[in-house]
Amino acid sequence: MHIKTLLLSSIALVAAGNALAQDKLYKRNGDVLDVKVKEVGTREISYKRASNAEGPTYIINKSEIERIEYENGSEDVFMSDRERARPEREAKEHPKVKYGRNIIAIAPLQVTEGVGLGLSYERVLDKKGIISFYLPATIAFNNNNNSGEFFPGGYYNNYGYPYNETFQTYYVMPGIKIYPTGSKGKVRYAVGPSLAFVFGKQYNVYYPYPYSQYPYYNPTYRLEDRFAFGMMINNSLNIQPTPHLYLGLELGLGITYIQQVGGVDVGTNTLGQFAFKVGYRF
Repeated sequence: MHIKTLLLSSIALVAAGNALAQDKLYKRNGDVLDVKVKEVGTREISYKRASNAEGPTYIINKSEIERIEYENGSEDVFMSDRERARPEREAKEHPKVKYGRNIIAIAPLQVTEGVGLGLSYERVLDKKGIISFYLPATIAFNNNNNSGEFFPGGYYNNYGYPYNETFQTYYVMPGIKIYPTGSKGKVRYAVGPSLAFVFGKQYNVYYPYPYSQYPYYNPTYRLEDRFAFGMMINNSLNIQPTPHLYLGLELGLGITYIQQVGGVDVGTNTLGQFAFKVGYRF
């Protein structure tokens, strides 16, 4: 009696287990089918009804099924033809623009102490394009007629130089550019500090008899080296109509901390520059 009862209980447990061991098909129309999945093909899914595991095998088009939830808890999720086509269509309609990390530009208009020309190189340092290393160099053609006058003992005056002569002044201004919204885009703003190294020539006037009755008698004019070092804050507007064409506007203001003419410190001075740039990004 006990053996018969045990056998019947075992059969009941196996039957209950088979009934619970089922998969679920979630159709796109909202229906849910309790099934036992037999095969998932490239286009079709074959299954048996959970309530009739020994019955016929049914076949359904894969495009009708949103997902399969298996008895072990795993899932298969299927995309419709429309969903599969959407990323391709969006990629064609809105292709992702790739901006390079390097910009080489020329400045056909650069204004510092005079009007000149410039050349610059920029390198983006991070993936988001927030920070760039920036290295511009400029040559300015300035009318350097405000020379200084030196008396023995180092006395210096900023009187006007009588000759009208044009000199070349060279600027090298390494620094960084910070883009609050990143440098990848058609219009971007940047701000950042730059060091300023200034090299050039300047005439100075020396008077040999400062304390005589004629202190301005017999002046000597000397063409001497000029050097200045300072810092600037630059504001930049980058316009990039295409991933490779670069247009830029730049305005900078600063001050010199060291300024020497003929090896003599002549005090601080203001710095300013404006540039229009055309370049290539790669």
